[in-house]
Amino acid sequence: MAEKSSDKETQNRIKALERENALLTRSIEHLRESEEKFTTIFQNANDEIIYVGADGTIVDINHKVEDIFGYKREEAIGKKFYEFEVLSPEEWQRLIGLTQDLLSGKTSQTQVLQFEARRKGGEKVYLEVNPRLIKRDGRNIGILAIIRDISTRKREEELLRRHTEQLDKLLKERTLNLEELNAALKVMLKQVEEVKAEIQDKITFNITEFVMPYLEKLKKTRLEDIQQIYLNNLEENLKDIVSPFLHGLSAKYIKLTPTEIQVANMVKQGKTNKEIADTLFMSPRTIETHRYNIRSKLGLKSKKLNLRTYLLSLE
Repeated sequence: MAEKSSDKETQNRIKALERENALLTRSIEHLRESEEKFTTIFQNANDEIIYVGADGTIVDINHKVEDIFGYKREEAIGKKFYEFEVLSPEEWQRLIGLTQDLLSGKTSQTQVLQFEARRKGGEKVYLEVNPRLIKRDGRNIGILAIIRDISTRKREEELLRRHTEQLDKLLKERTLNLEELNAALKVMLKQVEEVKAEIQDKITFNITEFVMPYLEKLKKTRLEDIQQIYLNNLEENLKDIVSPFLHGLSAKYIKLTPTEIQVANMVKQGKTNKEIADTLFMSPRTIETHRYNIRSKLGLKSKKLNLRTYLLSLE
């Protein structure tokens, strides 16, 4: 009976071992399948991927890394990632510092970095690196660096920057040209206004000095009715001619003497008594007298109103 019991136990153990072996075999096959899937994904990813161990040794790289840097997989695996002259010493220090901070747990926040790198043949390339921590049993055992070639984007950004600078420069030049043109136009308009004012002053002066006095004398002579009509029409027409040049002073301005008209025009232009005196070859005191008479004839004698302000208001 004891022998039969022992045989049965042995058979049970054999069956248990067979079951465990089957489970182990399936686990190994599953692990192998997972590894093959990972390897397939790793090698055929669109981005460049480098697996670096905690000590800085390159564990693996995919084919895209070979394409971008020019180093074969067998050249890279087993070497320290900073042994390759793809970055400047300063950039390597920056990357090493970040790697150490990630692995030591000083920072758990990954950030996308940009580098200017060199291919194996020396050609410049711009990279975007996104480092990710690899953990096992709660420990940081390495870094998976996902790399992307952004050289085309950088060239487009540089081209856009240059175009923007050219447009800004062109805009500044055009703006400067417009400002210069505007300034020149203002000078021309001022000169035109000065010439216009001078012509108006001359016409007004000639009519009031050399025509109107004779009309006044003719009025005092014996004229026939038809002559009186002609004379009145002539006077009114002359007033109409002079009126636009007087800028709104109308009949009040006609009451002024030719000299007072000249003084009034210069006051309206903002000239000082000295400037008016120098222009008319008179003394400043004489100009003050003319200004007083002008204020009286225009009804400003008892009003606290600036003469130039009043003259300008009549335009």
